[in-house]
Amino acid sequence: MNLNVPKGQIRRELRKRWAAHAVEMALMGRWDEAIQVNLQVLKLFPDDIQARNRLANAYSELERYDEALEAYEHSLQAEPSNSIARRKVPDLYARLDRKPKGEPGAERSESEAADEE
Repeated sequence: MNLNVPKGQIRRELRKRWAAHAVEMALMGRWDEAIQVNLQVLKLFPDDIQARNRLANAYSELERYDEALEAYEHSLQAEPSNSIARRKVPDLYARLDRKPKGEPGAERSESEAADEE
């Protein structure tokens, strides 16, 4: 038995197994478990864009749209060309009845602004 396996190799294998497990949980519709597995991946690999996208998708499936939006936005900060997050973010803003950050009045929904007038 070879006990001289480099730590990097162990981490890569763990990451690969957790990713496979997260996908398996998602395919089975076990979204809470998929969230937990992806959070574990992100603890060790905070820059794992695929894990963050999987996490956001699981949140969306559970209608936890604020958390999904936060995860996708984090993905876009790390990788602005992320096509999955770029496609999902506008839909989440619409679901939440909010405007994207950076737009005037982004922190309030249009209905909230109308109520104040």
